Amino acid sequence: MNFRRGIVFALLMQVLIVAVDKGSGLILYLICPNHPDQYGLAGLVSTTPFVLMAVANLGLASSQVYFLRKGLFTAEQTFATNLTVALVWGGTVAGVAAVAILWLLPLCATDLTFPFSIVLPLCIVVPLLLVASFANTMNLATDRVKEYTTVHLVTSVLFLPSFLGCFYLFGAKVENGDAAYAMAWGRLLSTALIVALVLWLVRRIVRVRLGFHREYLREGLKYGWRSNLGGTLAYLNHRLDLYIIGLVYVASSNDNRLAEVGFYSIAVTWAELVWHFPDALRDLFFSKVAASTHEEARGLTPVLTRLALSASLFGGVVVLLMVDPVMGTITELVRGSSERWTTGWSPTVHRALVWLTPGTIAYTVSKVLQADLAGRNRQEVTLRAQWIAFVVMVVLDLIFIPANGALGAAAASSAAYITATIYTVLAYSRETLVPVLQCLVPRRSDLMYFREIVSAVLAKLRGSRA
Repeated sequence: MNFRRGIVFALLMQVLIVAVDKGSGLILYLICPNHPDQYGLAGLVSTTPFVLMAVANLGLASSQVYFLRKGLFTAEQTFATNLTVALVWGGTVAGVAAVAILWLLPLCATDLTFPFSIVLPLCIVVPLLLVASFANTMNLATDRVKEYTTVHLVTSVLFLPSFLGCFYLFGAKVENGDAAYAMAWGRLLSTALIVALVLWLVRRIVRVRLGFHREYLREGLKYGWRSNLGGTLAYLNHRLDLYIIGLVYVASSNDNRLAEVGFYSIAVTWAELVWHFPDALRDLFFSKVAASTHEEARGLTPVLTRLALSASLFGGVVVLLMVDPVMGTITELVRGSSERWTTGWSPTVHRALVWLTPGTIAYTVSKVLQADLAGRNRQEVTLRAQWIAFVVMVVLDLIFIPANGALGAAAASSAAYITATIYTVLAYSRETLVPVLQCLVPRRSDLMYFREIVSAVLAKLRGSRA
């Protein structure tokens, strides 16, 4: 599949993934309109296994793509080793996390405690997520873009019925925390099904077996540790403030901590809609740059950066204008009144969005440029950008959140994203000699490129309907 066709397919699949993912979040909100604290708790439960997976990844997913694209190792060597690491190291990280959640977290905040019946599925799912990630990365590394994006779509599609099935199995009582239980067990069920699917898909290109290739593991860790640390920091930059709100928000009673987590979680969900264009292209673009010459990447990257920034500017304005009408209308249709949204959620969520949106718009530039730099084996640059964002965010979180909750987290995150983007653009320009404005200021030729992509998308849609 050529790169432009890959872009079209990735965008179409991303639209479906966004629809399903946001639909799941919307259904959770409609289940908990009177209990933002339970929405916040369920959000923390949903986030935790992905944080642990980011820590346990070791960068071997990126290493697998890079080394296979460069022809340095075989698919059998990389996959067997990665599968072993997923089970052994992923299980170890999950075990350590279980100890920390069950015994250390209660010492910090009693209202953030998790029972063993939630911690168990959260920890089991970690090595399974790693297996699915490494296996699906094999599809990307071997140019099986349809299989790669299809797995992402099915992952989203399977979660909602798994969550709802577990929710009603646990008795469907929101006030008892059943949403959090259903989130944990639903994630485990859907992930197990995805592992079965992706292993069935990759059996056509590699044998599914455990193994250990010492040289690949050494080189993979050497190449991937920066990518892993950067990916972990990136995920923490997007989600750590949810935990910080629960730990340090003291402007009101402890009962409202999880409610502030819920408000901020909704705001983040809407604000991050502008990232789905660069996210749809990130892995495909990384693979493309890894297999391209310096000049080829130098010509393509600024175009995609400008397109991503333009799309995010438009999307950010739409998000700010539409969040209240959309959420109010849906709440009224399902619950009979929009008052739950307009009086309970909107005052905090919309103000948090106003603070958060400038940062998420700016950070789309970082996402594209960092994928390019990673493809050039310049992970140290992307790592520094993630460290900058992480340090700025945590420092400002600790300053703003205690008195302001979700609004403080939004302001801190936005400042961190903008700071990291400024550094990333300057670093990319220094590395490639591409002028800064070439990455930021739209050109007339971009419109032609955009029209070609839109035309291809529409043609694909017409063809699928036919």
